[in-house]
Amino acid sequence: MNKTSYPIFKTLKRLLDNLVKQSKRILFYFTIYTITTSIYPVFAVFLPKLLVEELSRVEGGSFAYIAYIILGYLLLAGLFGFMKTYVKDIAYPKLSKLRIDYVRDMFDKMVSMDYKYTEDAAFFEEYGRALEAPSSNNNGIEGVYHKLFETPPVLITILLFILFIGRLNIFILLGLVLHLIITLWINKKVHNIQYELKDKLSHAERKKNYYYTTTHDFGFGKDIRIYNFKERILNNYNKEIEGYLNVHKLIKNKEFILSFISLFTLLISDLLTYGILIYKAYHGMSIANFSMYLVAIESLSLLLKTLAEDLTFIKNEGHYVYDFFEFMDKDLGEKGGKRTKIEHDTLEIEFKDVSFQYPKTDRYIFKNLNFRINKGERLAIVGINGAGKTTLVKLMLGLFDVTSGEILINGIPLKEFNRKELYSMFSVVFQDVNILAFTIKENVACTSKDIDENRVITALSKVGLYEKIKKFPKGLDQMMLKIIEEDGTEFSGGESQKLAIARALYKDANMIIMDEPTAALDALAEAEIYENFSELVDGKTSVYISHRLASTKFCDKIALFDQDGLKEYGSHQELMNQKGSYYEMFTIQGKYYNQGGNVNEQLQEA
Repeated sequence: MNKTSYPIFKTLKRLLDNLVKQSKRILFYFTIYTITTSIYPVFAVFLPKLLVEELSRVEGGSFAYIAYIILGYLLLAGLFGFMKTYVKDIAYPKLSKLRIDYVRDMFDKMVSMDYKYTEDAAFFEEYGRALEAPSSNNNGIEGVYHKLFETPPVLITILLFILFIGRLNIFILLGLVLHLIITLWINKKVHNIQYELKDKLSHAERKKNYYYTTTHDFGFGKDIRIYNFKERILNNYNKEIEGYLNVHKLIKNKEFILSFISLFTLLISDLLTYGILIYKAYHGMSIANFSMYLVAIESLSLLLKTLAEDLTFIKNEGHYVYDFFEFMDKDLGEKGGKRTKIEHDTLEIEFKDVSFQYPKTDRYIFKNLNFRINKGERLAIVGINGAGKTTLVKLMLGLFDVTSGEILINGIPLKEFNRKELYSMFSVVFQDVNILAFTIKENVACTSKDIDENRVITALSKVGLYEKIKKFPKGLDQMMLKIIEEDGTEFSGGESQKLAIARALYKDANMIIMDEPTAALDALAEAEIYENFSELVDGKTSVYISHRLASTKFCDKIALFDQDGLKEYGSHQELMNQKGSYYEMFTIQGKYYNQGGNVNEQLQEA
């Protein structure tokens, strides 16, 4: 299928099927709207004829008769206008609801999709294009629904006028139809140009919006000012704006050329219309009939223009609707098996010949990785930045699929577990803590189901937050952040980190993973976490990722990773005795924290 073509009738049928499925009564409203909207314009054509005939009488016409004509016309216009408005007021909210349902379905798909898509820039451009269809109540899905509601009456009225005017002269109709065809052809050409450049526009829009968001996100405020990012951001923003405008300029230039063709056909149509009518008037047509036919032709011309605009709108916006349906039909779901979670047991994780590389890259993060985390074992993962420590966790959680090899959980291949069931077996504290604009207890419990407040209090107490929280006026019901409520509470980085740990404890999963959990904590709070670590993990298998090697001493085993994968594995004392990379890193950090000084000198001493 050509990039600028799509199965329009199939797309429209899907829209209509979904509409009827939601409300069968919509067909009744559509019928009433079609009848009232189709008939009224035909009656309106006869008004000038009746008035001119009456006013042209030798005796001057009857004032009462003229008043009756005008009054009848106004009553008719009022009645049809009321019916039209009334039906639209009932039907259009149903169309809006259906559009909102589409948005809800799209958001549901986004939060249920495979994690790998969240780190794919190309995917988000595709998502942005798909979101165009349900995001407006004037364009896209709802706009097409409006036009499907409004266009049939226009078609019926056009057919009635064609039958009426065709009796007068067929060439007038040919001129009008020619202009309609040319207009539709031009609109198609313009749309194809716009759609072909859509990817460029979408990419430029994404980059432009990023710089715009950066300037409006107060979280960047400190960095922008301290490091003078302002000039760079504005330069990049202006550059993207210029590129964006250049694409639009290209579109407008091509539209300008095509508009001359449309203007030329319009002149031909008008020339035929007035030429034939004047000729008819010179050869016996009454002034009343001249007025009637002129109004009818002008009405038909406007209706054809409306039809051209409506059909163009349906076709063009239908393209975005098709993109939306294509997106929704894609299988973005999390892959996995049917196996349920392991109940009432801690976990053993084994990596067997695991290799992994991110999509669209050549570099392997891991290659033929083999190691095991035993049941109830406390494992510390350390190493240089970029060694893949966090990636290792994502593989363990099933957020990414291994490139080759396999990961076993209690001897069962990870891929056999249902993803939702798999996630339920892990409590994870990531380095980038996300606090939501919910209440404190909702942030800890992370569920819409019944919340056990006693468990929430226990979890918050273990991380040292409850004493502060119970002093809040609303206690556990205190709203977090100020995005939704002005009196929302803002936690410090360290407090947010503690809340994240409390969230992991509340979940009470089979295994606990902590990725730099003390990075934002002060020394005293960090020491408290270290001292209580055994109690926090409560005999569960646990993984602790940290750059601070002093924090690894309380773990049973330590795995040191570098750019080549797993380099050293053993207990703290075993690795110190080996006097390898772990020994060097631990010694350097120890001297640095205790004495300060030049790191290179300390490395040489070690």
